[in-house]
Amino acid sequence: MTLLFLKRFRAHIACAAILSVAPWVGAAELLKLTADQARAAGVETAAISARSGAASQGLPAQVVIPAPQMRVVSAPLAGLVEAVLVATNQNVRRGQVLARLASPGLAEVQHTYLQASAQHQLATSAAARDEKLFEEGIIAQSRLEAARSRQQEVAADLAERTQALRAAGMSAEAINRLRAGRAVGTGIDLVAPLDGVVLEQMALPGQRLEAAAPILKIAKLEPLWLEIQVPVDRIAGVALDLPVRLPAQEVSGRVIAIGRAVAGSTQTLAVRAEVRKGAERLRAGQLVEAVLGGTGGQGVWTVPVSAIARSNGRAQVYVATPGGFTAQVVQVVEEAGGNALVAAPFKGNERVAAKGVATLKAIEAGIGGVQ
Repeated sequence: MTLLFLKRFRAHIACAAILSVAPWVGAAELLKLTADQARAAGVETAAISARSGAASQGLPAQVVIPAPQMRVVSAPLAGLVEAVLVATNQNVRRGQVLARLASPGLAEVQHTYLQASAQHQLATSAAARDEKLFEEGIIAQSRLEAARSRQQEVAADLAERTQALRAAGMSAEAINRLRAGRAVGTGIDLVAPLDGVVLEQMALPGQRLEAAAPILKIAKLEPLWLEIQVPVDRIAGVALDLPVRLPAQEVSGRVIAIGRAVAGSTQTLAVRAEVRKGAERLRAGQLVEAVLGGTGGQGVWTVPVSAIARSNGRAQVYVATPGGFTAQVVQVVEEAGGNALVAAPFKGNERVAAKGVATLKAIEAGIGGVQ
């Protein structure tokens, strides 16, 4: 019966067969297989080894600031820079005053706002009065509708003027004070839009600026990005969420994007990683060497290429145990010749199936059965 089963299994999967099959439920479940059964199925194992010196060489990378974390503080209106209150490389907090600008145009914007505010008050009062007159039957409905239309018109104009003040750098509190009767002014306080660091100062006190002219550049420096140049022949082992390390800086992160266009001159592909742990030790524009794989409790190991089984974008190897084999998910970092560099939480004394992997994969898929 055993020999008959072996023959049928060989014919079914066009490879070696086994004597008995245990259903595969999860990656940590044991594929039960005795030594004799493994030999009969053509399964052979090979020892893993720590990565070689050549494999540990880093890839060129550059530290960049994520675009969503950068802001440019500019002049909302044409004017004169009265003061710059921060310096390059200084930490700033959201809402902190960074610079002051004197702009005659602000007085005009405030004046039109006050006019719109007065018109809104008049229209609101008129609409309320006509509501009462209509209820008493003194005026026609057409007059009430005209009053309501006027109120809506001036309300829209007031909203537009309010937005103009906000665009000019006035806070809601300052606008309320203006509406309450504060005198019209020409000074604009420019505040930090986020917590960060001043990267660059692009205007000096006493300088006249046009509207939208840049004054300061601010950025949040955590997390940071790494733009890694990966040779095309190594890109097959790169996947989203793959660990990334900068050994020299003791920084770690994970891949968040993989480029689709190859640089013609270098035949490399841009891979972007986000780094959080140790990001404070990096500087924007810094050139570093990055190693893909091997963080988060994982090491980088060399295994035979034939030991890797792939399915649905996932790579795994089958680790030999006293009772059979267990599937271990790995991250392929590089393939060269007959060996592959993988990131996995191995101890170093494991052996993996190097031949008969298709048989083990068939068992994992539930193909075959005991007769």
